[in-house]
Amino acid sequence: MSASEEAEGAAAEAPRYAWIRRMLHWAVALFVLLQLPTGYVIAGYEKDTVEAVDATFGKGAFNVLYDLHKSMGLTVLGLMVLRVVAKAGAPNPDYRPPIKAWERTASHAVHVALYGLLIVTPIVGWVGVSLYPAPAPFYFLVDLRLPIGEARGPSEFLLGNVHGPLAILIGILAAVHVLAALKHRLLNRDRVWERMIPPGDAADQAGSASRSR
Repeated sequence: MSASEEAEGAAAEAPRYAWIRRMLHWAVALFVLLQLPTGYVIAGYEKDTVEAVDATFGKGAFNVLYDLHKSMGLTVLGLMVLRVVAKAGAPNPDYRPPIKAWERTASHAVHVALYGLLIVTPIVGWVGVSLYPAPAPFYFLVDLRLPIGEARGPSEFLLGNVHGPLAILIGILAAVHVLAALKHRLLNRDRVWERMIPPGDAADQAGSASRSR
């Protein structure tokens, strides 16, 4: 059997998400991986932290980090909107072989929670920043601050008491998601992992070749 035939067989055994959904999944995962630690550093805009970051990386470094956090948050929001659209157009693939009912239910619950949090959390941050009011720069190109009035109290509440805890929940659920994926990969060996392998591997190339025939 040739390598392409083996790849086609593997793809047949493990149905995959559409390539656009896999691409968006990994893009969001990358940004979340960057957002969680930067969010931890900038939380509260503490004077000692500002001075420590500026002393380490140069004057103004903290503000650059803060602006990047805002930019990446807006990016995550945009990517999540695209994920919702892509999900509507490309339904989830079957589990092959099937997984247990409780695993399917748990997986669905975590996915729904993550989708919701990854949409709501950036919106809360965006509203909080705009109420302060502070800039909402998008990679230093344009200020996307919402046209709403100043309300310093509600802004501080949203950023400190809502946005921050929601981000912590994202971190917890993301960790659960990763551990579940590793369980399927290393313990169950049931091919669930292959459903979300990044686009561009041998099986994708084989699938593209077979569709072009």
